[in-house]
Amino acid sequence: MALKTVTKLFGVDDAKLFPVTEDSETQFTCGEGIDLPGVRQISLTYEIEEKSLTGDEKVLEVSNKIKSVTFNMEYAKLSLEVLAQLTGGTYTTTGSGDSETGVFTFGGGDLPNYFQLKAQILDTSNDGGDVHFCIYKAKATAIPLNGVQDDFATLTFDGKGVYTEHEFGEEGSKQTKLIDIEIHSKAKDLAATVDVSSS
Repeated sequence: MALKTVTKLFGVDDAKLFPVTEDSETQFTCGEGIDLPGVRQISLTYEIEEKSLTGDEKVLEVSNKIKSVTFNMEYAKLSLEVLAQLTGGTYTTTGSGDSETGVFTFGGGDLPNYFQLKAQILDTSNDGGDVHFCIYKAKATAIPLNGVQDDFATLTFDGKGVYTEHEFGEEGSKQTKLIDIEIHSKAKDLAATVDVSSS
């Protein structure tokens, strides 16, 4: 059966952050994935810059360009590793057994890191397939932490995805990347998307 290119989306089943370790003319690479524990929501917005040419008391032409994407993620459980990736802070453990402590630290010299955001929605209309969203190069722009009286706290962060410096693809058809949305006929685990043609 042919792959369906139209599908319904229900829920979100997995999401990971992959630290961007290099984005240069020659390579785009990512580190090991960091799971967003209990992912609950992803929303994406294309940021479009529009210019209008006016004359004769009317709009004659419109030029627009997608400059970036903004997104919001919600997840269910606090992860010090996720916080460290989003903020540029550090996560360490000390001690062992009953005296073991995990510590997230953020200081004056720390800066947010770029990461690749991957999210998966299982696709029941394609017989066990799924949909992957990939924002190639993103940074967090807001990271609220809230406790809720008499209820579970959930965690959110906002971010912005920008174009890669690296151009993907074969010679003659290379381009920078912003976002991919893939429909797979069979579900695949989330993995970083890198440029295999440059290795």
